[in-house]
Amino acid sequence: MTDVTRPKPPLAGLVFVAVMLAAGVALAILFKAQPALAQTIPGLMWLLGVALVCDVAINVLSMQGRAEGPLPMPWRFGGFFAGAILHLATVSLLG
Repeated sequence: MTDVTRPKPPLAGLVFVAVMLAAGVALAILFKAQPALAQTIPGLMWLLGVALVCDVAINVLSMQGRAEGPLPMPWRFGGFFAGAILHLATVSLLG
């Protein structure tokens, strides 16, 4: 009998998605408390900035050999998309 091996998701991708989900909720709560922040720069642009910082950090760790490799594009898209959906859902729930 042969065992079916499945590809293991990259740790960097899982961390990126978790950061994006947390940032989506945190930014929605922050914008509810400080609406002036969302008026200067739209909410999803703040989330894009968080994605950029996290992606650069992962790439630096990858170049230093502490991460398994740069973040693949599908993980970048999926993480940002998940964070954006959660951000918009949280904004609509908070009113």
